[in-house]
Amino acid sequence: MTMFTKNPLERLMMQRPYPGKEETPRTPAPEGHFCCGCSRYGTVCLRPCYRDTDLREKLRAKAPER
Repeated sequence: MTMFTKNPLERLMMQRPYPGKEETPRTPAPEGHFCCGCSRYGTVCLRPCYRDTDLREKLRAKAPER
């Protein structure tokens, strides 16, 4: 096939796209683990977790004001 330009990316643009790698299903966190039930378990997890902040806000709401 002839090239219309001398751009090296043109050859890449003519190639058929290949399917990416298939995602394997993640195993859930074991019971008792801090991340049990978290949707981010097995991916990038940075502490403090968003679940920590939610828990902190709930505890503040339940605590009686002084």
